[in-house]
Amino acid sequence: MSKKLNSKCSSCGFSYVFNPETQTLYCNQCGSTKSIQNSETSVKKEYNPKSKVLKNSNASMVYECENCGAKSNINEDKVSGVCPYCGSTNLHSLAEAVEFEPDAVVPFKISKQMALAKYKQWIKTRKFVPNKLKSNAKINKMEGVYFPCWDFDFNVNSTIKGVGINTHTNVTYSSGPNGTKIAHHNTYTTRHPFSGTQFDVFKDYLIAGNNQISQSEILELGNYGIETLKVYSPEYLLGFLSSGFDIDVHKAFDVAKVNAKNEVEQTAKLKYNYDSYEYFNVSSLFNSIMWRYIYLPVWVCNFKYQNKKYRFLVNGYNGYVTGKVPRSGWKIFGAVLGVLAVVGVIGYFVYKFFI
Repeated sequence: MSKKLNSKCSSCGFSYVFNPETQTLYCNQCGSTKSIQNSETSVKKEYNPKSKVLKNSNASMVYECENCGAKSNINEDKVSGVCPYCGSTNLHSLAEAVEFEPDAVVPFKISKQMALAKYKQWIKTRKFVPNKLKSNAKINKMEGVYFPCWDFDFNVNSTIKGVGINTHTNVTYSSGPNGTKIAHHNTYTTRHPFSGTQFDVFKDYLIAGNNQISQSEILELGNYGIETLKVYSPEYLLGFLSSGFDIDVHKAFDVAKVNAKNEVEQTAKLKYNYDSYEYFNVSSLFNSIMWRYIYLPVWVCNFKYQNKKYRFLVNGYNGYVTGKVPRSGWKIFGAVLGVLAVVGVIGYFVYKFFI
C-alpha cells in the first residue's frame, strides 16, 4: 500500500506539483523542490481467477480551481486550500481519484510545453489539413492524465493443424498463323496437409484499462518505457489527473488472449507460407501468466474546428502523437484533380505514340 501523500511545500505551505523534466516535486509559489523517495522495484503477480486490485485507503481527491480551471490530485486531509497553479483559494472537489491503487506508474517525462511542441511538429506532417490549423496550431486546454493499463506476461503453447493450398501455372505453346507461338496458361492447385507446434513468449503485453483511451491508441502511442516503471506513489500524480479502470483484470486478459492468439496465427501462417488455406486451426494454451495494474502518462487535448470535436494524444514518456485532425475538402479535391491530370497526360502519350 502506498504511503500517505504529503503535498504541502515545507517552505511556504503551498501544494507541490510533479515536474516531468526534473522528476521531482516543485512548488510554483516559492520554487522549492523535493525528491521522491522510491527505491522499490515493481514486480508482477501470478494471475488466477481470484486476482483483483486492492482498494486504496489513501485515495486522493481531484480539485478544480474556479479561477484558472486547473485540476490537481491532492490528498483530502492535506489540502492547503490554494491552487498550485495560480494561488487562488477558490478550490472545489470534483471526485475521488485512484480508488484502486496501481502497482506501478510510468512518470511523465514530457512537459506540457514539450507536448505542445510535439503536436505542432506532428500536425505539420498531416496531409490535407487546413492551412489555418497548420499555421496557427492552436489548441484548447491540454491536460496530463495517467491512464490505467494492464501489463501482462505469459507464454503460449500452440498446436497448429491445417491444409495449405498452393496455386501453380504451367505455360504451353502452340503454333499460330505465320509461325507465331500462342501461349496457353494452365492453372492448378495442390493441397498440403500440415501440423506442428509453436511456442511464443509475450512480455509487457499492454491492454487498455478503460474506454477513454482505446487499445489502438495505446499501440499507436508507441513505447512507454515500461523498464522505467516506478512503484506507485501518489506524489507522481500531483498536478495531473488520473483515470480509474472500467475494464477489470479478467476482461482485460480475455482481450489479451484474443489479440495474442491472432498474433500467433499470423506468425504461424508466415511460417507455413501457403498461398491460401483450405483449413487452418490454432489451439493455444496460455501459461506462466503474470500481471500488474499500471498507470501510463498521456497528454490529452480536445479541440473544436468548425463546430466539430477532435482529439489528439501525446505520449507523456516519449512524445509520440496520435489523433484525428480536420481535413480540407479543397485540398483533397485538388489532389484528386492532380492525379487525374497525370493519368490523362500518360493516356495521351500512350495513345499518340503507341496506338
